[in-house]
Amino acid sequence: MAYLRIVVTAILLLVTMSGSHVSGAVQPEASVYLTAEEQQWLRRHPVIKLAPDPDFKPIEFFDDKGEYRGASADIIRLLEQKLGIAITVVRLQNWDEVMMKFKSREVDLLGAMVRTPNRERFALFTDTLVTVPGGIFSRSGSRTNLTLNDLKEKKVAVVSNYAAHDILKNRFPEIRLEIVPDVSTALAKTSLGMVDFYVENMANATFYAQEAGITNLQLAGKTDFDYRWGMGIRKDWPELQGILNKGLAAIDQEERSRALQKWIFVEDMHWRPTRTFVIGVVAAMLALLLAVAAYWNYALKKTVRSKTASLQDELREREKAELALKGLTVQLEDRVRERTADLEREIVERIKSEQAAIASEQRFRELFQNVADPVYIADMTGEIIAANDQASHELGFSREELLLKNIRDLDAVDDDEEKVSARFRGFSPSSSVTFESVHRRKDGTVFPAEVKVRLIDFDNRPAVIGVARNISERKKAEEERIKLEQQLLHAQKLESLGVLAGGIAHDFNNILTSIIGNNELALMRLSPESPALENLQRIEASAVRAADLARQMLAYSGKGKFVIESIDLNRLLKEMGHMLEVAISKRVILRYNLARELPAVEVDATQIRQIIMNLVINGSEAIGDRDGVIAISTGCLECKEEYLKEAWLIDPIPEGSYVAIEVSDTGCGMDKATLSRIFDPFFTTKFTGRGLGMAAVLGIVRSHKGAIKVYSEPGRGTTFKVLLPAGGSPAEAAGTEPEADAWRGQGVVLLVDDEEAIRTIGTEFLRELGFEVITARDGCEALEMYQAHRDIALVLLDLTMPHMDGEQCFLELRRIDPAVKVIMSSGFSEHEVSRKFVGKGLAGLIQKPYKLSGLRSVIRASESARPKTDSG
Repeated sequence: MAYLRIVVTAILLLVTMSGSHVSGAVQPEASVYLTAEEQQWLRRHPVIKLAPDPDFKPIEFFDDKGEYRGASADIIRLLEQKLGIAITVVRLQNWDEVMMKFKSREVDLLGAMVRTPNRERFALFTDTLVTVPGGIFSRSGSRTNLTLNDLKEKKVAVVSNYAAHDILKNRFPEIRLEIVPDVSTALAKTSLGMVDFYVENMANATFYAQEAGITNLQLAGKTDFDYRWGMGIRKDWPELQGILNKGLAAIDQEERSRALQKWIFVEDMHWRPTRTFVIGVVAAMLALLLAVAAYWNYALKKTVRSKTASLQDELREREKAELALKGLTVQLEDRVRERTADLEREIVERIKSEQAAIASEQRFRELFQNVADPVYIADMTGEIIAANDQASHELGFSREELLLKNIRDLDAVDDDEEKVSARFRGFSPSSSVTFESVHRRKDGTVFPAEVKVRLIDFDNRPAVIGVARNISERKKAEEERIKLEQQLLHAQKLESLGVLAGGIAHDFNNILTSIIGNNELALMRLSPESPALENLQRIEASAVRAADLARQMLAYSGKGKFVIESIDLNRLLKEMGHMLEVAISKRVILRYNLARELPAVEVDATQIRQIIMNLVINGSEAIGDRDGVIAISTGCLECKEEYLKEAWLIDPIPEGSYVAIEVSDTGCGMDKATLSRIFDPFFTTKFTGRGLGMAAVLGIVRSHKGAIKVYSEPGRGTTFKVLLPAGGSPAEAAGTEPEADAWRGQGVVLLVDDEEAIRTIGTEFLRELGFEVITARDGCEALEMYQAHRDIALVLLDLTMPHMDGEQCFLELRRIDPAVKVIMSSGFSEHEVSRKFVGKGLAGLIQKPYKLSGLRSVIRASESARPKTDSG
């Protein structure tokens, strides 16, 4: 037996040496023609650095001795011989470092790299060195005949910066890539089920799988691209690309096949013998036959020998067998010890994994419970399987009660099984979904919630995790913002219309001044028996009505005439009682609910009477021909900011004490559309009317820094509540001096107005009062007239004029003569104008349209007034 083993060993050694000699045959000498420019380029670059992938068997790798091996290495050696050049091989740690050094041009060549669009941005490529099909690998027993499109949403291993990584990342973004550092790690994760698939070239994957002894993998499919490896070249060395391609073209097919067949022998995931292995097996079989023949001859010779020698040989063989058995026992014990150590390591690793899982679960529970918002986990039918403490607190259920509920029990929108299922179909494990809903508490109350959900794996089953945030405050803030925007829009609209109304009223008053003045002079100069007297009186009545309309327009604009005094609203209402009774329908009952000891208010009594009259008349018209009641109430309220927000406001007003006048009727009421427009100017629900009554009410309230609230429903009547700032105790009404119709003045008056009609009627009024009159058309002409006539006793100055307005003219007159007497006239309200000239020495104010009696009173009052000079 020992002899047989020696013979077999010798024959195998001979066969191996024979094979090595063939593979190491001398290669052809350099035979590639290079141009003079190419040869010159090689001389300028004597050192060309090649950085292979250090662990990419069988394509290229470094063996245990540090030698560059593999299919690509053998072809590159052929290339060196063909070109007569030497390429310096640089060994780096891994492929990522190779790529980094190549991109920074610290190395010049890459041994084997698949061409992709991404890599073409930083590298040139030679013609193909090696071509190998790509494969999709999985654990045995899974589906086969797969394509890359079947891998969407699957977890697929790829080696970092390898061709499969680059191609799948760009072409198949739906695949969940697991980036690993090397092929061995990818195969191990696939074998252990840590990933679903592994995409790599067949040569690479097969070689490493056989080397690692992995037997539970299969080829599940093929890629739609082959791995065509070429040499990667620096982007700035196109000359080298041409040189290397010439060398590759000089390698014939037989030389290329010999270099590749030595390394690449892959088909599916099954092992195929190499040529060397086949030669070795044939040699071993021949050696075995020779050994059998030798042994047969030896046995015949032994048979001839004596039985004694045979027994001795048998004894020696037995002794050898015992020794071999002892050796096997020692090997078995060593294997048991190694396996025991492996099991101990596995147990330690498992304990560590379990401890890590427990720690991870504990962190999850702490995070789950400490989230400030309610968190729910439900199965795919909507049953609650977990919830944090905040969820119990928000909904009012105990934890035990909550775990017995379904989503449809807690959601007021998705409140049945079909709706819950439809909602769940829109969820994804890859991204969160956010939507708004309405949640229901244990006591039946509901609140708006913003819910953010996604699909998860919980206790090895699909589930839905949701975070529900109570957005009641957010919704409330949003509603307040919208309401404020609507109020601001309404205020801007009313402000714009107010400016328009004020301007129209101003021009209207200028016209009425001429009409009323001329009519008054005509009445004074006409005999009582004249048939035209009645016509003039009708003109006067119409002009007064027009002046009233102008006052309403000024009131709406907030620029009406104001005489501020401290009044008691209860007394004012009692004084108006008879007037109100006459103004309303005889079928309407007027009731008063007046509070005792009501604080005084600082208001214009005439304007407040207009508010009350308009509201009462509106109430009577809303009741119509039916029986009804209008109730007028007063009171004092402490108004907070929240209460005032709900009122009709143009300008914000502060919190505090307000006196309230409330007018309620039992009329037809108003719908929301009508209610939203009641204060719009020229809007009316009556067949006749100008639509300025309620607009004027709002303007008067605004001018008094107050607010108005309206409550109305169709068929249930309407209530208006006017709020006015409360003042001190009621004040006694001031008496008025009787007019002196016979008073006459003297001296020269300068009348300044841009309207010819105003200058004409004003001149006649002043002459009627005993004055001499000179006129000017604007402020500039007035200054010239005043400097030319130093005997002017009084200036009647219009406020609004072109070129130089009344305010600027007044200041210039005061600069020329600090003692000048100026009465300002304007189509705007007296109150509005007086605020501009407080403390500036104005002798008086008169509002257009004015009568002779009004002008007499203002001039007479100015006779006793002395102009005050400015302190500056």
